[in-house]
Amino acid sequence: MKPRKNAPAATVPHSVDSHFLKALVGYNTRRATIRIMAVFAERMGPLDLNEVEFSILSLIGRNPGLTPTQLCAELGLLPPNLTKLLARLDRRQLLDRQVPASDKRAVCLNLSRAGTELLAQAESTAVALEAEASSALSARQRETLITLLQKIYA
Repeated sequence: MKPRKNAPAATVPHSVDSHFLKALVGYNTRRATIRIMAVFAERMGPLDLNEVEFSILSLIGRNPGLTPTQLCAELGLLPPNLTKLLARLDRRQLLDRQVPASDKRAVCLNLSRAGTELLAQAESTAVALEAEASSALSARQRETLITLLQKIYA
C-alpha cells in the first residue's frame, strides 16, 4: 500500500491499545487457542495427528462402538468432513468398522490395535502439552477455565 502524495506525516504509536479486544471472550479464546494449537501441532507432528483426528480417536477409544452420527454430534462436524477424516484414519489402519447385529445399516467404530497404541501415546502427549501450554494457571484456575468454556459451547 503506497502512502498518498501530500499526506500528513504519520506517527507510529509507542504502544498498541488492545483494551477493547482483550475485553472480548472470542478474542481471548482465539489467542489462547492459537498458543495451545501451536504446541499441539509441534508435539503431535511426530504422531501425524491433527486436533480433530486426535479427538476422533479419543472418543472412539473411550466409547467403543461409537457411530459416525454420534461422532458428528459430539464434535460438531458435518458428515462429509467426518467421512474424509475416517478414511484417513482407515488408511493408517487405526480403526475397525463393525456392523451391529441389531441394525445392518449402521456402522460401529472401534480402534484397531495400532489405533489403541497410538491413542495411548497421543493422550499422554496431550496431557503433557496442555500442562505446559497452561502453565501460567494453577490447577484450580485451569479447572475453572475449562468449566467456563464448556458453558459457552455446551
